[in-house]
Amino acid sequence: MYIQEKGANRNICQQVCCITFGETSSGPVFGNEIEKKRFLDMLLNAIQDLKINVYAYCVLDYEAYILATADGRKKIRLAMQKTKQQFQEHYRKRFPESKEKFQIEYEWLKRYDMKQIMQLGIAFHFLPVRYNYVQMPEDYWWTSLKEYELRYRSGIIRPEIFLTKLAGSQKQALRKIKALHRQAQPEGERLYRDVSIYKNVSDCLLYTSPSPRDTERS
Repeated sequence: MYIQEKGANRNICQQVCCITFGETSSGPVFGNEIEKKRFLDMLLNAIQDLKINVYAYCVLDYEAYILATADGRKKIRLAMQKTKQQFQEHYRKRFPESKEKFQIEYEWLKRYDMKQIMQLGIAFHFLPVRYNYVQMPEDYWWTSLKEYELRYRSGIIRPEIFLTKLAGSQKQALRKIKALHRQAQPEGERLYRDVSIYKNVSDCLLYTSPSPRDTERS
């Protein structure tokens, strides 16, 4: 996939990846705000020097989802492994009795354009609604939606990449972001009731026809 960012002199071939952090034995490892915030801080630390663009994230109690691009798979793997290692160390210090088994799943998405990445990012923001954490996506703090609405800046997201593509002014772009989420809600509500028909995380999130992908775990 090729993404032309504003100000760039050439197209850069980007690997698009949907990443899931999960844990299978200790319960909700992101079950409180301390762990959610620490995980995002560690993610920021890991991506800063590797030129990785994170387009969306969502941290729930049991899993964390990240949508990222980079000019090569190795960079994404390095950043995610660093995040995993740092969070494991943090978690073991806080809960020495736990026997956690963290796992990362990578879904390498092929031939995705910026519009599809935007759709997938919006679907990330609806995960808390789908899992009954909140009634509306803007009511859940631990997703990237608040960054696109410019209510918070963590440094993980560069909202201007999408906002400049949506409209000529920041004010118009913010209105468009809200409108896109309103348009997505009815379809998301309808299809999220039965997720068993989907084979992959990104199928479930996109609620569109599957695109080619490679899946791996570590």
